[in-house]
Amino acid sequence: MTSSGWRRGLAGNPLLWVLLVYACGIGVRLLYTLAIQRPDHLIYSDMGLYVGLARRIAARVPLGPSDVTHPLGYAEFLAFMMTEGYGLARAVGVQLVVTCLVPLAIGLLGAAAYGRRTGLLAIVFSSLYFPFIEYGALFLSEVHFVFWMTLAFAGFFAARRVERRAAVIGLSAAAGFALSIATSLKSVALPAAMLFFFADGVALLLANPAGGSPVRWVDRLKRWLLRGVVVAVAAAPLLGALARVCTHANDGRFCVTGNKMGSDFLLGHYGRVADIEWRSEGHDQFRFGSPGALLRHYEEHATVPFSMTDSDRNKAEAWRWIGKHPGEAIVLSLDHVYDTFFGASAWPTFNSGSWPYANLSQYAFIIFLFIPTVLACARLAKRGLRPALTSQTMLALAPIAALTIIVAIATGEVRYRIPFDVFFIVIACAYVVGDLARADASGVPGASSTETRAARPRS
Repeated sequence: MTSSGWRRGLAGNPLLWVLLVYACGIGVRLLYTLAIQRPDHLIYSDMGLYVGLARRIAARVPLGPSDVTHPLGYAEFLAFMMTEGYGLARAVGVQLVVTCLVPLAIGLLGAAAYGRRTGLLAIVFSSLYFPFIEYGALFLSEVHFVFWMTLAFAGFFAARRVERRAAVIGLSAAAGFALSIATSLKSVALPAAMLFFFADGVALLLANPAGGSPVRWVDRLKRWLLRGVVVAVAAAPLLGALARVCTHANDGRFCVTGNKMGSDFLLGHYGRVADIEWRSEGHDQFRFGSPGALLRHYEEHATVPFSMTDSDRNKAEAWRWIGKHPGEAIVLSLDHVYDTFFGASAWPTFNSGSWPYANLSQYAFIIFLFIPTVLACARLAKRGLRPALTSQTMLALAPIAALTIIVAIATGEVRYRIPFDVFFIVIACAYVVGDLARADASGVPGASSTETRAARPRS
């Protein structure tokens, strides 16, 4: 081979260029995390809560209701990193490794959902996507949640495509385990997975059987049930352990990933308040506000005479307010959704010197991710309701729909959306490279031997 032919072959190798961009992404992460914004140099607010709880866990201090307002997974991780006198330095190193692995996980999701070309382009985009770099340099659970949730959904998609029962079980078990870790970091992983499986079941029931011969609905759902049961069994051990610890710390009141859902509901539906102070005799006092409320310049401060961890009283007070102001409550829910997708910037970055990058990232999200996703949805809508409901893209949209429902019920901010940008990335990349049209036109894979199977994505 001549030198010019070798150079042409090198230039035409997409994998080489993907690896080059990925290597640049690693370099940027190293520079940002170790030189520009070390996580152990920026500990306040939520970061301080995580680190403080981790120190209590490491010291084996008994936990109380105020310690389980958030899922315990990230605090347990930090506590483990701080054992044997290592402090937070080891946590910084491990978190740096995780944030470097995130683009590969997103590429795996893209390949499992749409094909190799989508996966490669997803690696390129996510390698340079600033929010993933930023949250890797903060003691927050986001980057770990992105990693494990992405792996879980990659397993969900892959398990739908494989033929052998052993492969279905293995992939579903791995996905269930990853889902349990993701749920231990952020509660929203569980409803996202549930809505995915619901959409998957609907797609299987509506899919046209091969050859036009009728197929019983039970036969259509056999493999779906197998995947769901294996995922549940694989996720149960960790979720069960979380439930035991959370319920014990919560004075015997059952919880799995935290006791703050009621207070989040109240915070999002108590008028245009900047924050709420929870005051209750014998309980810790808290004052919290949403970054969305801060960016909207709300100024009213509210006080309630019960604990933030008393979920029942928080929900009752929220419903009382909604009953008196139903129209305003609907508008507030819409505001939460808007702030999640189109907010000006993400907390806590808008408090730091990196705020220009956070603001630019919002524009990048709208132009490069949101608009292509809308175009993909428009293409689905043209095909009709049934083809849309049985498409691969509808499954990729299911976690985004779950997030939308959650923030409409609670509160909304850009930070909540950023982990779910992985699904926008995959859909947008599939739309750009053409994998989306082919995958959505292929039918429903992995239903049963009598049903339509999707062609495997081409490389």
